[in-house]
Amino acid sequence: MRTQKKQSKPLRLFRKYTQKRYLTESQMKRLMKQEFKLVYNKHIMTSFMAIWSSKMTIGTKEKQVITKSTFVNQLFKQPDGFFRHITL
Repeated sequence: MRTQKKQSKPLRLFRKYTQKRYLTESQMKRLMKQEFKLVYNKHIMTSFMAIWSSKMTIGTKEKQVITKSTFVNQLFKQPDGFFRHITL
C-alpha cells in the first residue's frame, strides 16, 4: 500500500478555503482573519488584489482571483511576498 505524499502547508491552507483552482477576495479575507488574525482595510485589500491577483472569467464576469500557484509559490516567499513575515 502506498502512502499519500504530504501536502505543503500553504497548499493545505489553500484547499481548506476553496475546492476550486482559485480564491476570491472574500475567501482571502476570511482566510486572513481566521488563520492569521489579520484584518486590512478596503484600500490595502484593493492593492493586494491588484498586485497578486489574476483576472479570470467566472460565469459571464471577469473577476480578480488569487490562483493556487500564486498562493503557494509567491505569497509566503522572502523578501517580497505579502505573507513573508508569517511562518507556517
